[in-house]
Amino acid sequence: MSDERLERPIVALPAMPGGLGPRRLADASDEEVLTLLASGSELAFRTIWQRYGAAVFSLCLRRLSDRGAAEDATQEAFTNIWKRAATFNPDRGSAAGWLFAVSRNAAAQEARHHRRDAVPVAVLDQSQAADEEEAVTRLAVHAALTRIPATERAVLELAYFDDLSHSQIADRLSLPLGTVKTRIRSGLLRLQQYLEGARP
Repeated sequence: MSDERLERPIVALPAMPGGLGPRRLADASDEEVLTLLASGSELAFRTIWQRYGAAVFSLCLRRLSDRGAAEDATQEAFTNIWKRAATFNPDRGSAAGWLFAVSRNAAAQEARHHRRDAVPVAVLDQSQAADEEEAVTRLAVHAALTRIPATERAVLELAYFDDLSHSQIADRLSLPLGTVKTRIRSGLLRLQQYLEGARP
């Protein structure tokens, strides 16, 4: 699968409030995208891949400690996401939680295939359960980051993943310091809105 950046296609989603016409698929919630995926939408599948592909691979790599096995598990996870999208029930949890469960199961299956030790879900202790919850949060944050403008995403990634100061980011990107601060503020606000299920 390719993680190429996709255009923001317009599909048959409900109109935005105020009669603003059809919404773009990239602006749809994860729950809406999974509903479209359940009807066989290839664009919905590509959108889920764009939002979660890298995060699912990272999760599988952490669990398997082998790049080839992680790639196989990621492919299996997305095959299962495609086949089982209709089983997602938003009343039972978030889309990120469901995607994590499918991905975790694919990684566990790959571990069994390679005779690695897989942790049965039934024997997770409290600290492991907390790790599972953190992983779901990471998946949701990663997906939200893919949905904000590239200019805002770049400064947020440098600030929070590379631990650079505002001044260092300004130097790295050759931007005025005020621009960096503005982009971080607006990016964080947009990120929060996506994580809360709102749309900026």
